[in-house]
Amino acid sequence: MNTRKLSAFAGKYKYVLIILLAGLILLLLPGGSRTKAEPAAAQPLAAQTQTQTIQTEEQRLAQLLRQISGAGQVQVLLSYRCSAERELATDDSGQPAIISAGGGAQAAVELRTVSPQYLGAVVVCDGADAPQVQLAVTQAVAGLSTDRISVLKKQPDA
Repeated sequence: MNTRKLSAFAGKYKYVLIILLAGLILLLLPGGSRTKAEPAAAQPLAAQTQTQTIQTEEQRLAQLLRQISGAGQVQVLLSYRCSAERELATDDSGQPAIISAGGGAQAAVELRTVSPQYLGAVVVCDGADAPQVQLAVTQAVAGLSTDRISVLKKQPDA
């Protein structure tokens, strides 16, 4: 008896049910923005952030080296092989995967970040003429081999 009522209901409202079913299928399909991300606009920002990161590292290292007894004023220049890189997740079409962060903000899905590879350091300081200061500064610049660290005497201010 229930099957007759259900059959009668389905016959009477079949077009409404078809439209509801089609709407449900459309909701379940993967969607999202198909617009291409603007990598050209992101590149200058990434390069600027990268430069700031390296400058921050140089400042932190110089501040640390100033604490060495006899070093005096210190300036640091770091050289690097490759810059920091971000690996982004991509969708099936190869475009970066974008997530909504709420409030209309969107962000790319980041899989991992590769730090820059430092090749060497140049340290200019007041006390570089003293061997014990040179040794202490060289040892303090951790992570680089000692033949890639130059400790030089700062030129006196005129």
